[in-house]
Amino acid sequence: MVASRGRPDPGRLALLAGLLATNQYAAGALNDAVDAADDAAADRGKPIQTGQIPARTVRALAVAAGLASLGFGLALGPAVLALAVVGLACAWSYDLWLKGTPVSVLPFAVALPVVPLFGYGAAGRFPPELWWVWPVGFLGAVAVHLADALPDVESDRLVGGRGLVPRLGVRRAAVAAGAAYALALAVATVSGLRAGDPLPVLAGSGAAAVLGLAAALVGRGGPANRRRAYRLVLAGVVALAAGWAAGVRP
Repeated sequence: MVASRGRPDPGRLALLAGLLATNQYAAGALNDAVDAADDAAADRGKPIQTGQIPARTVRALAVAAGLASLGFGLALGPAVLALAVVGLACAWSYDLWLKGTPVSVLPFAVALPVVPLFGYGAAGRFPPELWWVWPVGFLGAVAVHLADALPDVESDRLVGGRGLVPRLGVRRAAVAAGAAYALALAVATVSGLRAGDPLPVLAGSGAAAVLGLAAALVGRGGPANRRRAYRLVLAGVVALAAGWAAGVRP
């Protein structure tokens, strides 16, 4: 809506929705197929583990969804197709290779800033202000990824997980997530105030600050508290992004 200045083309909007839905399904489905043995060992109760669907079927659906996402991207034009390739490459490289490494956060940090670019690509616009999406999105993605992994640190270590968060441990990963969140908040606020309407920027930043503080207070303790903190961090990043997008309107 923002990228098209409130006048989105329904056909292109539908193609964009299809691209994002299939891209996300391809990422999550392959991740569950690859992690089936670890999920069973940790008794996470996911569909493959409980026998609701075979892992082979999930892998096939993931590939089909990935190819469909590229088809939607091609229909929207070469620039959006290139973004779709980047998004899918980030997702599958994490699922297949990078998850158990110290750079497990990298695919998220590269892919998250691509998401708003999909909207502008579908609208056929790439204004220069969008360059700010990269530092804000990169830092926001680091914060969300670390916060998302914190509730599973203990179970990941039990099954031999060697990703970034199990290596860091709960305390250091929480500090890193907080630092990335605070930097994202600062960069988004400064860039938004310089490039657009201050009211929505300040509203989004204020909401993000409150949610970040709540996450820091709620997240102390066991996995259940850390899961609540993750939801607050995710909501804070969304609020920050929404305020920036509404205020800058490039």
